[in-house]
Amino acid sequence: MTMFSLIKKFFQDFLTINKINSAKPKIVFYSEGKSYQKYAYNLIKYFSKKFPGEVYYISSDRNDHIKELEILNVYIKSNILLQYLFLSLNADNLFLTITDLNNSILKKNKNVKNYIYYFHGAVSTTKVFTEKAFDNYDTILCNGDYHINEIRQRENIEGLNKKKLIKSGYLYFDYLNSRIENSINNKSEVLIAPSWNKNTKNYINQDFQKIIKKLLEFNHKVRFRPHPETVKRFPKIMKIYNDLFKTQNFIFDNNPNNIESMQNAKYLITDNSGISIEFLLILKKPVFFYTDSKKIHNPKFKMYENLGTMEDIIRNKFGYKFNYDQISNINNILRNSEEHFETCNIENFINKNFYNYKNTIDFIDKNYSNICI
Repeated sequence: MTMFSLIKKFFQDFLTINKINSAKPKIVFYSEGKSYQKYAYNLIKYFSKKFPGEVYYISSDRNDHIKELEILNVYIKSNILLQYLFLSLNADNLFLTITDLNNSILKKNKNVKNYIYYFHGAVSTTKVFTEKAFDNYDTILCNGDYHINEIRQRENIEGLNKKKLIKSGYLYFDYLNSRIENSINNKSEVLIAPSWNKNTKNYINQDFQKIIKKLLEFNHKVRFRPHPETVKRFPKIMKIYNDLFKTQNFIFDNNPNNIESMQNAKYLITDNSGISIEFLLILKKPVFFYTDSKKIHNPKFKMYENLGTMEDIIRNKFGYKFNYDQISNINNILRNSEEHFETCNIENFINKNFYNYKNTIDFIDKNYSNICI
């Protein structure tokens, strides 16, 4: 874009923000990028029917828009304007899946009556998120009892104000269920999906290069799907992966939608990524956890160890583990799982640990007045 175009866009966005504030909308969603859209899609669809033409979907990604729903799509890229948006927004309910509200660029302001958080993962709040990740939200849509227990324990320990915790369930489970086709028997790809981890160089464990290399040696078709944060922050490192393994059996996948990658995979290999829970519980396929990589972003995690974490419970109950010394044997580890992986207890586990499975939007509808202002 030319300098003139950039300046013109800046002032157009400035006027757009002021128009939004003048409208004082009831429902606003903010998204960092298209890869996060799927986590809120069912919720946005619900509100678009309840308030047609009145729901605002604001994103920092030019490609992140929802044309098929009767909503107002707004694209704002400038960090300066985003700060202005957050500081000036006048709305009843602002839905976000960004952690550390008021501890980062996203500041609270008194003109937003209700800051509402929805999860983009089924993991616990106590380990892989920062210490104050959820402290400043007014309302949180919780996946299960584990979230309520974790958040309440933190409030008690730190003397925080009580948030409104809603027993909604995990919205993305229902989104997946409405779109997937279970076809484990005729798929052959190995999906590699490492988490982003502040404790590792370039936010990714470099051992995955060796894992990919070994899988390709055994003629597996490998789909590498790095975390969006790794792709965004370290594009040069991602290009190295792409160039290093450029072959017919290697796919570098940074598609915002992860359904195709999960459906085409027979196995998933990860370290700490939340995709493991969705792949295992919803698609009912085996997950292999690389254990030589710990992801603890909360320095006070030990204060919550008595609760355990959902990701560790699922890993220990249903997953397979391997370490650095076993990478050379990865082919046999994958093959052996075909004889031992069982899915009979998965549905019961979901219903026991997650609220309103397959009925999250029905719950939202019945409890709307308790969730929104």
